[in-house]
Amino acid sequence: PAEELQEEIASRDSRMEASGRDPHKDACGRTYTHRSTSNVSNTIHGVYLTFDATDLPGLDDVPALDLFGTKEIKREWISLQDLKVLDSEGQKLSTEDTKPRFISGFIVRQLAKDGVIKY
Repeated sequence: PAEELQEEIASRDSRMEASGRDPHKDACGRTYTHRSTSNVSNTIHGVYLTFDATDLPGLDDVPALDLFGTKEIKREWISLQDLKVLDSEGQKLSTEDTKPRFISGFIVRQLAKDGVIKY
């Protein structure tokens, strides 16, 4: 299968051209940014604004929503240790990869390093 995948990737452009598709853009004109997949990628740039919501009145009344923001779900609290932001003792910043559990872990880790989040 590794060889099959390599062949599929290597021949993708010619197969797309043969089928009449542009190998560099999708039907909407979006450029393929990763040659390893047939999907276009959207680069998202974001700005994280931090504020301390500790003891903010009414915060517990704000519902947790699903990924699409359409369905209320049970709120889940996970420790910074479980998110791999802090080490298992919670005493220092972890060096483990946070992505498998928490995609923004490196940002939270930087906020802790900068003293914005106290631990």
